[in-house]
Amino acid sequence: MIESLSDVSVSIVTFNNADVLKGRLDVLLPIFKNNQVANVFIIDNHSTDGTDEILKQISEDEPKLKLILLDNNKGFGYGHNQAIKQTNSQYHIVMNLDTTPKQEKLIRNMALYMDRRKDIDLLSPLVLFPDGNIQRLTRNEPTVFDLAIRFLGPNWFKKRQAKFIHLKDGYNREQIIKNATGCFMFLRVSTLKCIGGFDERYFLYMEDTDLTKAINENGKAFFSPDFKIMHEWQRGNHSIGGAKLMIRSMIKYFNKWGWKLW
Repeated sequence: MIESLSDVSVSIVTFNNADVLKGRLDVLLPIFKNNQVANVFIIDNHSTDGTDEILKQISEDEPKLKLILLDNNKGFGYGHNQAIKQTNSQYHIVMNLDTTPKQEKLIRNMALYMDRRKDIDLLSPLVLFPDGNIQRLTRNEPTVFDLAIRFLGPNWFKKRQAKFIHLKDGYNREQIIKNATGCFMFLRVSTLKCIGGFDERYFLYMEDTDLTKAINENGKAFFSPDFKIMHEWQRGNHSIGGAKLMIRSMIKYFNKWGWKLW
């Protein structure tokens, strides 16, 4: 059983979040305290809008808050790795600033679940939109075709897209997950450090898919709908710049794991 308060840590990467930062931490920090999270690492990827100064002010009254202020932006995975290297907890949560646990004791209950299930190395929750609808993030391991048609929009190759996101069977039962979302990952630290954390060659996008693949190569990534989080889905891959980043990350992923076309 979990007894020590050092058993769960959290990391959040920020970049130019000054307009929402205080509001989000006002929501999240009480949740972390209520769930007895030992350390909350905030890694700032060299913001230029004063995010770092806001973090410094908040941390003066928050001993659980551990700031890592980077002097350049090397991406999402690199940022989280700085916290992963420092944590000595049994479990570590990688999460987005725009993600909120929906259940009061979600973090402690996930830790207890992982305590009982020694075979699980990554636990992925059910992800909801703010309106309560399900985000379809229980995805297959991607092929080139699967990722390409998602650029076309939801009305193309509907059956294939439904299969990719497990539309009929991916959200009401526990199962091994091949492609977990990076908005909230509950991770066993020993496994996380064994695989070296995130692959830092990805600046943004596909790093969560890559981590899930690496964990399944060495253990088990698992989805359970019993645990619920809300995610505001602040993504940028629909812009030209975001699409270019996505394509670069896709190429890196398939170069690493093999080009499965179909």
